[in-house]
Formats: sequence, C-alpha cells, structure tokens
Amino acid sequence: MPVWIFSTAPPRPETEQLCERVVVRASAFRVLLAAEKHSWSRWVAISVAPWTGAGDGWSIKLAPFLIPPFRALLLNEHGDFFPGKPGAVAVHAQRRWRDRSAKLWNDAREWKHRTRDWLRHAARVGKLRAVEAAAFPGAWLARHWFPKLHGNEALGIEAPPPEPHPVDWLTVHTIGPEWNGATLAKAANDGDTRCILWGAGEPTPEMIALFDDPRTFAVARQTHFRAWKKQLFATAPFRTLQPGEAAQVVAPLSDTILVDRVKLLELGIPPARLSGTAWMLLFWQAGAAGWRSYGVGGTEELTEQPDFPVEDATFFFRALRDRDLLRLRPREPALSRGAVAFRPGAALERRERPRVLVVSPFLPYPLAHGGAVRIWNLCRALADRVDFVLVAAREHGEAVDYAKLGEVFHDVRVVDIDERAFEDERLPRQVRHHHSAALRAVIAEIAREWEPHVLQIEYTHMAHFRDAAPHVPAILVEHDVTFTLYRQLADATPGAEAEAEFGRWLAFERQWLKSYDSVWTVSEQDREIVARESGKAPQKIHCVPNGVDVERYHPEESAATAEVLYVGSFRHLPNVIGFEKLEREVMPLVWQRFPEARLRVVAGPKHESFWKKRAVDPRIEIHGFIEDLRPLYARAAVVAVPLEVSAGTNIKVLEAMACGRVVVTTPVGCAGLGLRDGVDVVIRSSGARFAEGICELLADRELHDHIAAAARVTAERHFSWKAIAEVAYEGYCAVNVAVTTLPGSV
Repeated sequence: MPVWIFSTAPPRPETEQLCERVVVRASAFRVLLAAEKHSWSRWVAISVAPWTGAGDGWSIKLAPFLIPPFRALLLNEHGDFFPGKPGAVAVHAQRRWRDRSAKLWNDAREWKHRTRDWLRHAARVGKLRAVEAAAFPGAWLARHWFPKLHGNEALGIEAPPPEPHPVDWLTVHTIGPEWNGATLAKAANDGDTRCILWGAGEPTPEMIALFDDPRTFAVARQTHFRAWKKQLFATAPFRTLQPGEAAQVVAPLSDTILVDRVKLLELGIPPARLSGTAWMLLFWQAGAAGWRSYGVGGTEELTEQPDFPVEDATFFFRALRDRDLLRLRPREPALSRGAVAFRPGAALERRERPRVLVVSPFLPYPLAHGGAVRIWNLCRALADRVDFVLVAAREHGEAVDYAKLGEVFHDVRVVDIDERAFEDERLPRQVRHHHSAALRAVIAEIAREWEPHVLQIEYTHMAHFRDAAPHVPAILVEHDVTFTLYRQLADATPGAEAEAEFGRWLAFERQWLKSYDSVWTVSEQDREIVARESGKAPQKIHCVPNGVDVERYHPEESAATAEVLYVGSFRHLPNVIGFEKLEREVMPLVWQRFPEARLRVVAGPKHESFWKKRAVDPRIEIHGFIEDLRPLYARAAVVAVPLEVSAGTNIKVLEAMACGRVVVTTPVGCAGLGLRDGVDVVIRSSGARFAEGICELLADRELHDHIAAAARVTAERHFSWKAIAEVAYEGYCAVNVAVTTLPGSV
C-alpha cells in the first residue's frame, strides 16, 4: 500500500525511501491545503497525524478529519496511537488538560522560588535598581529587541600598537559576581604590564599566543558552550572547544579573562553592579572598535551556558539610555559568533609559493569516506609545492586532529554551522542545510588577508560560497555531477518530491557552474556533461580523476576465507540501496552454492542514523567507521560494489584494486574509470548475474588470482596520486597565470 507524507520538515532519508510521495511545506496550514488537494481525488485507507503538543499546529491535527473517508489515527506525546473517535479524543483531551494544569501549577511554584532566589541575590549584590529586580521580563525584552534596535556603526577609537616583548600580566583576583571596577581601574592605570588577568589561575600558552595579533582585546577560558540558546549576542563559543582550541566570540564571559591593558584604558572602566554586565559593555565596545575577543578550550567537561537575566536586562536598559552605545555593532559579527574554531599559533604567512584556499563540507581527515580520501591525498601530494589553507565545516561530535591536518594544510579553520536551514524551497535540500554566515565570513577574511591565488570549492552543494571571495580565481570540484545522481534517484524511487529535487539540483548546478573560472570533474564522462550543461569553454573544464595511495594500499596474501567485503558509508543513500540489493538479492544466491560465505559491511560512522536498523542474516557483519581498511581487504576473497545509483567515480574500487583484490561491480559502480570486464574487474548488472560473478571467483582460484594481479598493475599505472597531482597543478596554472611564475611551477 503506498504511503504519502505531508509535513513541515523533511523526513529522514530512510523514511523517505519507504514513501511513494513526500510533500514538504513551510507552515502547518499549507501542509493541510496540500493534503486536501492531493487526497480528495483518492480513497485514503487511513490518515495519521501527531497530537504530541501545541507545536504541531491545529491545521495538521485536524487534517485527518477533513480527508475522506475520515478514518483517523492519532499519535500522542508518549508515542502511542489511538483512533480518532469521539470517545478516544475526549479521553485524550481530558488527560492533556490534567497534565497541562499540573504543569501550570508546577511552573507557578518554580517561578515563585526562582523570583525569591533572584530577589535575595539582588539584595546580596547591593540593592539592585528596579530594572535589575525585574530581570526576567527585562532579559526577555533584551534578547528579542536588542538585536533589532542596535545600530551598525563602528567605534572610532584606536590603541597604540603593543610593545614587541613577551606577554606579561598583572592578576586582579575576583570573588563572586560583583564588579570590582575600582581595583581593575587602579591596576590598569598604575601597572605597566601588557595584560591584566581578571580572575585566578594562569593563562595557557594558547591564550597568550592570541596576543601576537595586535587586534586582540581579550582572551577568556571557556566555561560554557552557547549551543542554540537565544542571546543578545554570543557570550560563549558555540560548542565545547577542544583543549587549546580557540574561537572568536563577541563577549566571552568567563571567570578567567586575560585583557589588553592599554585597550582597556582606551575604552574606560564602566560603572556597574555586576561583573557580567560590565564585561558585556566592554566587549560590545571592543568589537565595535574592531578588536577581537576569544574563548579558549580547556580540559574540563562543560555545560550549556545558563541564562544571565540580571546582566542581560541591565545591559539592555543601559544601552537604551546611552544612544552612543546603542548605535554600535561589532565590526565582525559573523566571525565573532563563536562558530569558527582554530588552533592559535599558525600564521597566514604569504610565501613565494602557490596559495590555494580549500573549502570543504567536512574535515578531510580522518579518511571516513571517498571525498575525504580524495581531498587529503591530492593536497598531500602537492603540499611540498603549494601552501594550502583549509576551511571546513565540522560535523556534530567530530574531533579535529589539528596535528595531522597541519601536515598538509598551512592553516585550518573549522566552522560549526550554527544557523537553521534555509526555507527557500527553490534550493536543493542539501544546499539549504549548508548555509553559514560564519563560513562565508572566514572565506572572505582569509581571501583578504592571505591573498590566495586560487579558491577551491569542494562539492556542488558548497558552490554558493564562491561569492564570498569574488575577486579570487575559483575552481569548483565536482566530485560528481550531482543532478545526474538525483536523476537516477528519481528514476529508482519515482515520486513528485524526487522529481522536484532533481529539478532543483539541475537549476542550481547550471547556475553556479557558470560562475566559476574553472571546473574539475573526476571523469571524462562528467567533463562532457559539464561542458554541455554549463556552456563553458573546454579549456575551462579539467578532468582531475580520483586515485589511490598505491604505497599505503598494497597486496597482501589473502586468507583462505569465502568472505565478501562491501564498503560504503550509509550517509550516502546510493550505498544503502547497494547494501540492500546485496543483502536481499545477491547473497541468498551465493549462499546456495557457498553456505559458509560471509558478508562483511563497513557502513561508516553513525550508520544507524541513515538506515533503519533491523535483524540481518547472522552471516552478515556490519561495522561502523574503521580507520584502516587494509586488514579487511587482506581477508576478503571478493570486494562487492553492487551500486545501482552512483555519480562521479568510486575510490573504494581503486583501493580494492591496489590491494590486489578482485572487485565485482555493476557498470554504474565503475563508471568513468575505464576498467575492463574480466581483466581489471568483473562487471555484472542484475542480482542473479552479480551473484554468479562472485561464485565464479570463489570457485576458480586461478581466475581470481589472475584478475587480482592485473588490478594491482592498473592501479599503479593509471591511478597514482602522484601522477594525478601533476594534472591538478596544471589546473591551478590554467586558472591563474600568476601560479606559473612562482618557484613551485618549475
């Protein structure tokens, strides 16, 4: 029975796979209209709607009762379903009313206790004014209205450049939340140190290193992370920083702050009751003067930043009274969101070498998937001739190996995407989720300060970041021609939404291909498609193929096992489709002849999030992310690549060949690589023929060894990263003639 989904948010990929049609609209009322439009001409067996809270919207809750034949099934907040009949609805309403009444009563008691605590706190810090005592409504007003009320002016103030000697400091000890402005002012006026340490303890080397930049105003030890909390402005890094990692923040509130003494004197010590309010006033003005403040990570476990209602309200009403303060705005609002992290100490040094700014939607190390393998190995092969700077989006929970990345990249900036996805339905879904003002700002900053010869944008869905540095010659690396992939997905899973997504990708890709000075593809086949769709001159499209590290991946004696290996991150839908074909169609036929055969699957990190985990045959073993695949290649008799949908070229095919393993693949799985059936690989299409190819290799050891040896030779001759790196360097010379005059071009 076909399933249709009408929703205000896109479902997960594994859910979408099960549906004939998915319709996404921006509001609940538009969802209702869409459901009515599509369903009245059909006989709907059952309509399901969530009744899990007020946020669902009454339009969605009432939708099942407006769709013939009005058979409704409702989901409550506990995850249970009940029929949409009067009696069941009445019971549900009664329970919700009882729960809501209890919640209101508990909330009232909690507000009573919190108000009493804050009044006691106000008395302790010196009989706060009425606005401070009314902190909660004042803080709410501040967070909602201050971002709309403040101006865009810079603060015209400059501090003399610091003396070129090691950073020293005078410590001003603080106890409690009170603002000891007099003590701080005396230390600033009477001292002769470069900095003042507000708080206790010692600053870390990373904190001190940030004062190498004369623009630095203050560096704070991170005590909380901001996450998605609504604030006046960023007062903590977006996430928990790694030890020694830093992020620029408008106002990094902390109990340990190292501040430039001269800049502090230029701003003046503000009168205030609370230290939090005083530091917010100082940081706000420092940002408007063009000075930078940072949070630096430590080793302790952190929690999300709590609310500061008294401090927020006091700052807000102070700004309302002080029009000069209200007119200001930090000069670098996007950079100071606390979303751009880096390791202090690396300098954007301009050397007489080609300089390339690489922008990636993920960290290229560890080598978690084919895209990371390509970026890492290609840049590593050129690192002795080219200076690379990396700007990469960080995925949730991902650790940053700055030491390893530093082996290849001159500097690394890691961006956490801290903005909600765009709601513009004209854009592809993946593009909407990769909107980031911080990422765009850091590209512009590096382009301005480092003056790269080339801007290299990896992946189609990142193409819109090209306009962050419009004056720099730019290359778009098409790891695949993405609209061709979505054309295949629309054919494999027909539906209006799949067709619409294909159309969005086609329009988006055509638009941005024309905006780049050069486009790199991974195969000649893709090169022809790009030329046809973009109208670009042939000399502006270069084929820079995928490769393999033939020194790292080398043949080892295979264990005498009948093991089939499948490698494919489940975050990529074609890999999920390929696995399901292997599980349901291919392996049952293999087991008829070789019941002892096993299937080993490497599904990548958090694969359960992208695939509905279920029971599989005990002869199938599924792994998550594995950093080193070589032991798995060594024990595999056959490597299966049963892809029915794919674009670009598959690095996993090349890695298996370099390891001297026989690959059984579909024509799609090895497209663009120029491989020969029965010589380099075994190419089979349907499930039965694919299974036959695996069985033939398991049964005929001589044939197996012959193809395995030829595969290794082909990998060495045609897919070495060293040879491909020369092609890439020629691409840099073609896009910017200045590269040809530098020493690295010789």
